[in-house]
Amino acid sequence: MSGQLAVTIDIGTTNSKVSLFEITTGKLIDRTTFRTEKKEDNFGELFDLDSIWTQLLTILKKFISKNSGNIDSISISSVGEAGVLADENGKIVTPLIAWYDKRAIAYIECLTRKEKMKIYEITGLPAHPNYSLPKIKWLVENSKISKLQKLTWLNIPDLLCYFLTGEIKTEYSMASRTLCYDIKKRQWSKEILNLFDLGNIIQFPEVVNSGDIVGYTDCGELEGLNKEHISVRIAGHDHMVGALGIGLKPKELLNSTGTTEGLLLISDSNFNDAEHLENSLSNGIFTNSDYYTLFSSMPTGGNIFAWYRELFNKDTVVFLEECEELYQYYINNCVRLRNSLLFIPHLNGSGAPFKNSQSKGLLYGLTMETTSKDILLGIILGLSLEMKHMANCFPLNDIQRLVVIGPAINNPLWLQMKADALNTELKVVKMDEAVSFGALKSAYPNFSTETEYESFFPNSKRVMEMDSLLEDYINLYNKKKQLI
Repeated sequence: MSGQLAVTIDIGTTNSKVSLFEITTGKLIDRTTFRTEKKEDNFGELFDLDSIWTQLLTILKKFISKNSGNIDSISISSVGEAGVLADENGKIVTPLIAWYDKRAIAYIECLTRKEKMKIYEITGLPAHPNYSLPKIKWLVENSKISKLQKLTWLNIPDLLCYFLTGEIKTEYSMASRTLCYDIKKRQWSKEILNLFDLGNIIQFPEVVNSGDIVGYTDCGELEGLNKEHISVRIAGHDHMVGALGIGLKPKELLNSTGTTEGLLLISDSNFNDAEHLENSLSNGIFTNSDYYTLFSSMPTGGNIFAWYRELFNKDTVVFLEECEELYQYYINNCVRLRNSLLFIPHLNGSGAPFKNSQSKGLLYGLTMETTSKDILLGIILGLSLEMKHMANCFPLNDIQRLVVIGPAINNPLWLQMKADALNTELKVVKMDEAVSFGALKSAYPNFSTETEYESFFPNSKRVMEMDSLLEDYINLYNKKKQLI
C-alpha cells in the first residue's frame, strides 16, 4: 500500500457520500455528503453529471490535499442501470439518464413474450425500462450522435474511474444490471444486442472483479490528483456492496433500505428459472463473483416518508416522535392492525411479483376521523406487507433470518413490523453507511472488524394478524392491477 487511508464513493439516488477511512482499523476519518442533483429534459429525469462530478472532484481534492501521499485507493459504488455513451475518442456524447426514468418503455413493450424469455434466460433479468439496454437504445435513436462509429456504455462507477484514470472497465454486479450480460457464460451477449439492433454500434468494457485496480490517478489528467499515485477501483452496485460490507451469508435475506428498498439473496448456484421469471425477480453476479444474486426492489421505500412529511408539513423531530409513539402503541398491543388503513405503496411503480412502472398507490379505509398519524401507521404497515408479498417470491424455506441495513435501522416500529410480517428473526446491522464500508472491504478483502447487531423477534399474535391482512392486501393488489 502507498498510504494508510482509503476513499470510498457512493453515488446514491438522493444523496452521495465520499468517505475517508483508516485502512487497518476501518475507522471513519472524514465524510462529506452532497445531494445527487437531477435535472429534467423533455422526456423525463436525468442525473446532473456536471454538478455531481464538480462536487465530487472538489471533495476528492480536499481530502487529498489534507492527506497528500497517504491515500492508497479510491473505490466507487453507485446505483445500477444509469450511465452514458462515449464515442471512439472517449468523449461523453449523451446525458446521464436516471435509473428510474421510463422514457425507454416503448422498446420493452414491443418485445414478444418469446424475446422476453430469451432475455431472462441469458441475463437473468426481466425485461424492464429501468435497465441499461433500453436506455442505450433510446440514446442512440434520440441523441445527435453518429451511428457510424462504435459507442461504449459506461455505468456510473465506470465513468468516474475513467475521469480519474483514463482507463475504461466495469465490474460484474454492475454489468449484470445492463440487460446485456450473459451471467452464465460471463460475457456480453451479442444476441441481445442484435435483438435491439445495436450489435454494430454498441460495445461494453472489460469486466473485472469488485475491488480490482482499474488504474491510477497519476495516469489521468486531473490537476491536483495526477501527482498522487492512488489506485482507483470499482466496488459495484450499491445494494450488493452493502451486502459485502455487512458480511451477508447464504441463507440470509438482506433487506437494504434507502430511497428504495431491496431484498437480496446470494448463492453459489444461480436462481435463473421460470418461476423467478414469472415473479419478475432479478438474477445477477455478486461483488464476490463466485456467488450469484437473486434481487428485487420496491421502487417506493424510504422516499415515502419524505412524501408524508412534505404532504403534512412535518419536520424531522415531529416525524420521529410520531414513529416512537406508534411503536409504543404497537408493542403494548394498543394497535389493532385489522382497524388500520390498508395501503399499497406503489407511489413510484411496483416491484415483484408485478413489476410495472405504471403502477400507482392505493389507500383503503379512510374515514372522517382519519388522522395523519393513522396514515403514517398505514404507510409502515403497507411497506411491511409489500415486503412480505415480495419476499414470498423468494425461496423462504431456505432462509434463516432477515438482515436489515440502511435508514430503517433507526425506525423500531418498521423493524418490528418487518419481523412480524415475515415471522422470522430480524438482524439489524448497526453500521453507518454499509455501502461505504463495503466499498472499503472490496479493496481490502482481508480486512475485518467487529459488527454490532440488534435482533427483533416476531410476536406470534402479530404474525397471525399480518398473515390475515396479507390476504386482504393481495385481494386489493389484484383488483388494483385491473385498473392499469
